[in-house]
Amino acid sequence: MADNKSRDVRDVSSNGEPKVLSFPKFSRPHVRVTLWEEHGHLDEETLRARLAEGGYGVVRWANEPATGYPPHAHIYPELLWLVSGSLTVILPTEKRMLELAPGDRVEVPQGVVHGTMAGAEGAVYLLATR
Repeated sequence: MADNKSRDVRDVSSNGEPKVLSFPKFSRPHVRVTLWEEHGHLDEETLRARLAEGGYGVVRWANEPATGYPPHAHIYPELLWLVSGSLTVILPTEKRMLELAPGDRVEVPQGVVHGTMAGAEGAVYLLATR
């Protein structure tokens, strides 16, 4: 008599053959860019306050001209909001680059490989995480 506790249980189809289970589909995280369309002066403190209201921790970051960071990823989502200068966000797995102007922002989901390169005037931006 077989012991039910030690019985080998397998997922099989109606004809007794092993059933092939498909891997679940996961949505691919997307980088989101928001272009600055507001009128008036771009105020760093106002941007910082908006981010804080949204639950973000915010630091001011600056890069000298033509400097940046090689492709990398984080275990947390990251938001970059450009205050002055210009910044190129490099997305190697998507084979594209995003050119940001003052006021533009980019939201990079956790795990997405990205790099940055400041333009000829450098770049000052708010770096935010939550």
